[in-house]
Amino acid sequence: MRKIMTRFAILILSVFTVSAGATAATLPLMMKSFPNISATTIELLMTIPSLGIIIFTPISNIVADFIGVKRTIMTGLALIFIGGIIPAITMNFPLILISRIVLGLGTGLLMSFSQSLIIQLYEGRDQQKMLGLSSVFQGLGMFVMTYAAGVLLNGGWQMSYWIYLIVLPIILLVGVYVPKTVGVIENSSSNQDSVNDSKKVDGKIWLLALFAFMFNATFAFISIKFALLVVSRNYGTASDASTLLGLMAFAMAAGGFIFMYVQKHWFKYTTAIGLGFATVSFLLLTISRTLWLSAIGVILVGISVSIFMASMIANINRMTSASQVAFSTSVVMTCANVGTLLSPYFAKGISSVFNNLEPGFTFEAGLVIFAILFVLATFAGVNYSKLEYKESEKVTDTNVKTQN
Repeated sequence: MRKIMTRFAILILSVFTVSAGATAATLPLMMKSFPNISATTIELLMTIPSLGIIIFTPISNIVADFIGVKRTIMTGLALIFIGGIIPAITMNFPLILISRIVLGLGTGLLMSFSQSLIIQLYEGRDQQKMLGLSSVFQGLGMFVMTYAAGVLLNGGWQMSYWIYLIVLPIILLVGVYVPKTVGVIENSSSNQDSVNDSKKVDGKIWLLALFAFMFNATFAFISIKFALLVVSRNYGTASDASTLLGLMAFAMAAGGFIFMYVQKHWFKYTTAIGLGFATVSFLLLTISRTLWLSAIGVILVGISVSIFMASMIANINRMTSASQVAFSTSVVMTCANVGTLLSPYFAKGISSVFNNLEPGFTFEAGLVIFAILFVLATFAGVNYSKLEYKESEKVTDTNVKTQN
């Protein structure tokens, strides 16, 4: 029973890595409550948590060196709880804005560990299953939180923010069932090099980080352009687009199960397969003139997100040493979040360069980007054995240091 609860405690963390957007439906009512605040500033409440995530995700490993991984995770959850419920108890807009940054800081503290704990505690098929289930929990958890926030919205926008009360039992769950020694590297002479190297990032990890950045920057076109695409082509309303986007949560959950199968049979090409789904989805959205075809595209892109991001974590485990997994994960996750944050400017830049402001053109550009990434990932899959971490790399580094 304890093993099951430990697994659940680790998997549930993935839900809170995406919880910042669960209250997005409160924005219209908040605009009425704060008529003197610009709509753009109020919309910033949903994106500014990314700033905290970007800052604190790499710092999380430094914090963990001082207080331990488990306490770092619990601190992150505590910050999410505090930042989450403040809008429910105050009408002070500057304080609400600060609370959203605090929520982002908390998310940043636990983000890399929500994945690296799986790598550290599980191996082989068990690890693949846990990574897949992490995507399932993330998709379904996001749907449940968003739905609950929508139900609470009937009592006023402040009521929606009480959904963050769910963090309290999760803090207790982590406190009881996550091992105290998780993530600890024994500080013996045989492991001293591992301790010293734990904050180094291999060149292959930077390549993964670049892929994650490009993927998120392009994938986020869905969030900023899909509704405009549907409306501008006159085959649906903004409400229809919102309904279709809601399907992505379920698609992400399905993607977790698909990842488990793909990783088991074609692990070398998992990233390429995730990008293949993304390429096909953007192709469908580019040519779509109907809601049903767009629905298929949205579902495929949701599946691609789960497969791609889970593959990034699996690749980190295979491409770097065990002591470097946590910090390498934080680097990749940080770059992914930077991509999400900069996506609107990325899309605007592409439109400006080609002097085409049509929403459909943005998806055409995304199609080209995903197709290029797919080809590169397929090439990497063919040569995967050259990318995998080998103990001989460590021995070679040690010999060089000795000679010097």
